[in-house]
Amino acid sequence: MLQTVIEQITLFLTGFIANILASLSGGGAGFVQLPVLIFLGLGFTEALGTHKVAVVALGLGSYARNHELKSINRTIAAEMIFIGCPAVALGSCLVTLVADWIAELILGIITIASVIYSIRRKNFGLENHEAELTRRDYALGGILVALTGMLSGSFSSGAGLIGIMVLVMWFKQDIKKAIHHSMIFIALLWNFIGAFTLGTVAVIHWVWVPMLTLGAFLGGFAGTMIIKKVNAALIKKLFQSIMILSGVLLLWKSWEHF
Repeated sequence: MLQTVIEQITLFLTGFIANILASLSGGGAGFVQLPVLIFLGLGFTEALGTHKVAVVALGLGSYARNHELKSINRTIAAEMIFIGCPAVALGSCLVTLVADWIAELILGIITIASVIYSIRRKNFGLENHEAELTRRDYALGGILVALTGMLSGSFSSGAGLIGIMVLVMWFKQDIKKAIHHSMIFIALLWNFIGAFTLGTVAVIHWVWVPMLTLGAFLGGFAGTMIIKKVNAALIKKLFQSIMILSGVLLLWKSWEHF
């Protein structure tokens, strides 16, 4: 009985801490949440599916605190729905066919390279130039949305952060608006699609979902409340720090297979 109580408290705290950080930076909840689920006894695929179900609540918590849909870019929203969602489902189906360490190595390199790029650009994420986007930009951006969607379906972490990079670097959003889009479309919609798909091809540990979900919802709500009171420069630094940590952890995880 005591062990069950401790387990449930651990799940709640894990969900809360992981998702409050994720809501502040736009992603990375899986780097905290997934290892804990595996440590508590779940296999990788089962842990991944359970994690994705819970992280949907991150998007719900963020949306409950910040439901300003007027600020959503409709063209980007359409791409993330009609291109991104099928890509997420495809990625979730392919996750069992790809060697984890190869994908982790590639994603780790891309993540660290993206951070270096963002650091070299002093105005990265501090300005919004969406008005300058052309039809060609949106068309090519759809390819990046599809690739990011496949990453979201395949991995526990990294896709949300890469999604922020795509929104800032290609779609020319500021960091706060990019995080807002990430919370609605990646954390909420894409993770729902990924969780549903994984639920049909893998086992989800439903006994752990309620406390993880509660922690994720409250974490997303609290993080969005905090982000409104923090300036973009500080959010940028937090985002870059979590990106660096994510890249290093991915490379370390891939190195374990050698």
